[in-house]
Amino acid sequence: MTKRMRVVAAAAAVGIVSLALSLAYLVLRRAGVDRGVDLELAQSVSADFGARVEELLKPYLERQPGVRVRVTYRPRAEEGFAGARGAHLVLRPFEPAEAGDAPLFAADHAVLAYDKSRVAEPPASFPELMAQALSMKAKGEVAYGLALPEEVYHLLPFFSDVFWPAAPSQEAKTTARDAFALLGDLRFTYGLSPHACASDCAARLLVEGQAPFAVLGEWRIPGLRRELGERLGVAPLPSLARGGPPLRGVRRTYGVQRAPALKDREASAADGIVAYLRGEGQERIFAALGKLPLSGSPGRTGGGADESAPEQVEQESALRAPAVAVDRASVRAAEAALAPLWVEFADGRIGAEGAARALVEKVLAVDH
Repeated sequence: MTKRMRVVAAAAAVGIVSLALSLAYLVLRRAGVDRGVDLELAQSVSADFGARVEELLKPYLERQPGVRVRVTYRPRAEEGFAGARGAHLVLRPFEPAEAGDAPLFAADHAVLAYDKSRVAEPPASFPELMAQALSMKAKGEVAYGLALPEEVYHLLPFFSDVFWPAAPSQEAKTTARDAFALLGDLRFTYGLSPHACASDCAARLLVEGQAPFAVLGEWRIPGLRRELGERLGVAPLPSLARGGPPLRGVRRTYGVQRAPALKDREASAADGIVAYLRGEGQERIFAALGKLPLSGSPGRTGGGADESAPEQVEQESALRAPAVAVDRASVRAAEAALAPLWVEFADGRIGAEGAARALVEKVLAVDH
């Protein structure tokens, strides 16, 4: 073989190898594209909340065949990405001063759940509730009138105007005294509320028909609806006195945030999900999650008939009731102030007047 022929053969070989490498690169690149993008969305709400989040994302992901999202439950995701290492997106509560990438819904406040087979209309005030409950108890229809959980968090709505007044108030002591007096009447004077009954117990009393009313967190509504069906009624918390404003529960804001350091394709896919949740997804939050969206209309859910059913309208009204949005530190401080006084009050070691005075002194000490 001449030198010229050897050069030509070598050049041809190099060309073939280059072409092969180029084809291999294109094949591998196409394979990478075909594999799509796999994301993890970590949520801190509850173990059974993931299925509802998947339902919320479903219409969007159907239009994005290359994007797959695995929703996981990670309680520590409440702390952010530090508690959800490896997640591409996190759904968690945000403080009022924080700004999540996609604020989604308000949750965690208390509502009045009631048994429609016993109650025609939810009471607007606790005096009305007590009158209905006493009548049913006197007839032997129920064991209790109101299932009220012992956890201090569920007692906070009775004192929200003491801890977080809507306007500067000189009536904090009177409000606290009225709240303690009402709780005392419910639990001790008339025996309408059970002793040492936590939220699981309160929900069970309502489901079993032993109580016509229960003060429970809104997160229990889906479970109660599965148990009670059309018997479940949901209403805002009544007012302490006839004609007064309804009690305000403690509400938290939840949102979705994406991890800051993602690869190009992952970042693009995650940004698409955030954009969907900020826009079109807001219209589906109430139907998919049972939560109150921060924008949009809960009733507009893409034409589904079920979401405009009477029970859904009723639930929406209850979720839209006035509530206070405060940070976790403020809630914990309120619980710490109320808990020991409630124990003394429940044990009969202090009356409504003394408990109210001590509570207001604690609140004033913290404020100053």
